[in-house]
Amino acid sequence: MKKQPPLRGFEELFASEESPCSEDLRDFPNLSRDTLTRNAKWFGLAGEHFVDSILFRFGLPSSDLPEILPADRIVYCAGVGLRMQIKTACRPRNGYFHFSLMKGYHRSPTGVRHYDQEDFDIVGLVALSENVVKFTTDRRQSHRIALSEIESLRATPCASFDRAMKDLGLSDSMAATNTLGGQG
Repeated sequence: MKKQPPLRGFEELFASEESPCSEDLRDFPNLSRDTLTRNAKWFGLAGEHFVDSILFRFGLPSSDLPEILPADRIVYCAGVGLRMQIKTACRPRNGYFHFSLMKGYHRSPTGVRHYDQEDFDIVGLVALSENVVKFTTDRRQSHRIALSEIESLRATPCASFDRAMKDLGLSDSMAATNTLGGQG
């Protein structure tokens, strides 16, 4: 069998930074602020996949979008493709999970800025350490999930999605979507 020699330039790709799959993340959510910050992209991705899991369980397919776009997912519901932004918080602070609806990064050339009206239709707020998501159409810059809401969000994971659909005027179409295998 012939061996394929590596292509020039790929050595750096394969020698890149080690993945965060290490002992220091196994204590999640009991991690230092520095560890949480250093691995923020991984936790954000975990939140996005958690939202996918919830949606798929209720018969709502979604597709991820390139990172350069302001929305994270397209959710197919009631014959419409809804743009979804997903925000993840790893652990509570003062009895709440806190979320900021801002786009960009502090160290990027464009900085941090507000979302435009056309950037998304719905938001998924993920309390990652509790494995719950709250959906909303509210565009306030600051959101939070109270620890007292966790039990309800866990018991009825799609109830907030149904409320958000109602806010978008799509509540009549949810019954059709739910018959595809979901239990909304």
